[in-house]
Amino acid sequence: MKRPAIRRGGRIGAVGRARAAAAAVAVLAGAAALAAAPAADKGHHKDSDAWHLQLRSAQHSDATRLSQSDDLQGRDVNPRPGRNLAYLDDELRLTRQQGAWTWGLLARSRATLVASADTLQLYRQADGGEPLTADRQWQVDARLRGFSGRGLLLGGRIGPQPAAASQGSVATGWQLEGELQALQLVRWRERRISGSASADVANDTYAFALRSTEHSNRLDFPFQTDHPARGAALLGRVGLGYQGERWRVAASVQDLGWLQWRQLPRQEALLDSRTAGVDADGFVIYRPLVQGQNTQTDLRRAAPAWASAMAGWQFDTANGGAGWEAEVGA
Repeated sequence: MKRPAIRRGGRIGAVGRARAAAAAVAVLAGAAALAAAPAADKGHHKDSDAWHLQLRSAQHSDATRLSQSDDLQGRDVNPRPGRNLAYLDDELRLTRQQGAWTWGLLARSRATLVASADTLQLYRQADGGEPLTADRQWQVDARLRGFSGRGLLLGGRIGPQPAAASQGSVATGWQLEGELQALQLVRWRERRISGSASADVANDTYAFALRSTEHSNRLDFPFQTDHPARGAALLGRVGLGYQGERWRVAASVQDLGWLQWRQLPRQEALLDSRTAGVDADGFVIYRPLVQGQNTQTDLRRAAPAWASAMAGWQFDTANGGAGWEAEVGA
């Protein structure tokens, strides 16, 4: 079975690869340098007192494959029926564990694109992916949501602790985990495109009636007032798992919480190719091809939560193991 992946910064690239802010990386790097010094406690090192630097990067797309990511073309997009999901998820964290508690610094970026099959088929057609042989109609619906931020995290665990197990064994039993992230947002973008499109083979023409709504801290338009350079987010994660002697299963829900930004710029646009019409008196009128409105508003939204499940098996304590993981949501 193919493993789909979206190209970073590609054409479906209303989802772009967002990077963590340089300031956050510098803080993490500096803290990691301090943590590299030897730590001693009565002549031996305690792993629970050590700093841990972790980098995680994940990407996925229902409609493309990893082998196509270098030069994505319209013909390479093969949407599945219904909703198609693509996401990029990057995270850099520096943490320290003390007993059942974990705390540290965090820099992360996540972007998701959810699009209907018709939307991606229209993209494939417009990009020259396949010849137009019959009249077509498409119902367009696509939503992009993404944010980047840095801040603090605090996590806790209820259940068997790894330190409680003897050397060469594992602590078995149920385990409940939770984590809270307080982030300063440096980037927030949401965009929704909906409407309809059609193609006429005889006249070799396309017709569009599309509406676009976008919120972004990087929008710039005339008469725009100053807005805060940073937003805020409070996000949580809760997970439940069971650890056996050689196997583990777990499930979690992540990004439970909200995002907020004051006076965030908003842009609305309407694209309608039917520019000619008739008014109430019977006179022919011509409307602009694109109409729009720019505003600013205090925006507070629930974060796009998502869930994951995993199962793993370890062959023995000396060798590796195998596992399976799945994610749902946007």
